[in-house]
Amino acid sequence: MKVIDTKSAIIGILVTLLLLAIYGFRTETDELGHLVVKSITVEDDRGVIMGYLGNGYLQTYNQFGEPTLFVGTGKDGGGYLRAYNGNGDESAYVGTGRLGGGYIRTYNNSGKETSYLGTGSDNSGQLRIYNKEGETRSYLGDGYLQAYNQFGERTIFLGTGTSGGGYLRTYNFNGQESIYVGTGADSSGQLRIYDLTGETGTFLGNGYLRTYNQFGKMTTYIGNGKDGGGYLRTNNKFETETTFLGTNNANEGLINLNDKFGQSFWLRLNKRN
Repeated sequence: MKVIDTKSAIIGILVTLLLLAIYGFRTETDELGHLVVKSITVEDDRGVIMGYLGNGYLQTYNQFGEPTLFVGTGKDGGGYLRAYNGNGDESAYVGTGRLGGGYIRTYNNSGKETSYLGTGSDNSGQLRIYNKEGETRSYLGDGYLQAYNQFGERTIFLGTGTSGGGYLRTYNFNGQESIYVGTGADSSGQLRIYDLTGETGTFLGNGYLRTYNQFGKMTTYIGNGKDGGGYLRTNNKFETETTFLGTNNANEGLINLNDKFGQSFWLRLNKRN
């Protein structure tokens, strides 16, 4: 007959109660599979902390004790995730911003932000790409794309205008517009080329081409007249007409040369006999 060791039984019961007290088993339930703890710390064989779970967040570490991952709740109450590189520097962030919108940020080895994908201050989605110094190089926002040079000046805009038409703008190093390709105010397509000061140099519109000098005066016109006939006009630097080559109101060819005051001094009209 096997004899029960009373002393051993009492020790076993006390150890069980101690474990229940330490790990917080709920005494009012039958389910001992439900474990409630305040925190969990994971260590390797050397006693180095590799992970921690508690206070609403999870933190992991590498073999050098540097943080590698954080998942938890921010000060504003939103959840977020932070990833770190081997040096313990933040490399990526996924979470909630101050205004409640979600976003993703990435960083380079110098700790400079390299990209942002998320919600902007206007509550619309946006994507930003930064250079190694953390300066914006590309921006994709609510219906448009922008690119910037090393001085922070905008170089390209591709998107939708206030009238609803699409267009492309390019800029020089001084931030002056250099090219416009898109929809004009009359809803027709147009191309504008600007000089160094941002003044229109060449304009290609709905059936016509115009050129301008440095004073903003039109020097050349090639296109259609009101009656549908084509013609070429040249002007001097004061925008006074000097040459006309085209179709007159009678649908006949016409060449007209003017002096510097715009007065005609040579006229040739081609007629059929």
